[in-house]
Amino acid sequence: MKRAFCLATACVIVWLTTGPLIASTSVGVFAIVDEITFEPTDKVPERVRISGMFVVPVPVSSGLHKAPQRGYLYFSLIPGREQAVRKDWADLKAVAGTGQVVGFGQYWMTKSATGAIHWSLEVQVHEKGEAALPEPYPVPNEKGIVKTFDSEADTRPRFGEASSTIIERLRQAYRQ
Repeated sequence: MKRAFCLATACVIVWLTTGPLIASTSVGVFAIVDEITFEPTDKVPERVRISGMFVVPVPVSSGLHKAPQRGYLYFSLIPGREQAVRKDWADLKAVAGTGQVVGFGQYWMTKSATGAIHWSLEVQVHEKGEAALPEPYPVPNEKGIVKTFDSEADTRPRFGEASSTIIERLRQAYRQ
């Protein structure tokens, strides 16, 4: 009994210490982007409106995503990460209107200063015509905008759905 407890404790410690490393490349938002609008200007944007079809994380989950939703996401820059965020925005603009599935942002967010507590990204998809305040852009994925989903382990959250399943649901909803 004592040996089983020690083994279970060791497994939990390994999971807690390696979890952020394993999950750090997981995709937060899967999207088919129709249009990008920068504010106040295209040259030095501070906010972005991304229109299209999206699959976003279920809040406070272990790798689950919501059903595909058509609408728009409205984001503002993250202080201290302006360069990485603007690069993501430029890459999203480049794929807008192509019908290509892309992924962006990290799924897991750190809630404490020590980095010990993680939770799923929370993103609001707004309906066309709905007024919204900009949310901070998700922490950019370390791979940038993910355009190919070759490795399931690199593109899905730990314990979550396979990216191929999410992508297929997104494509089917987009075609309807």
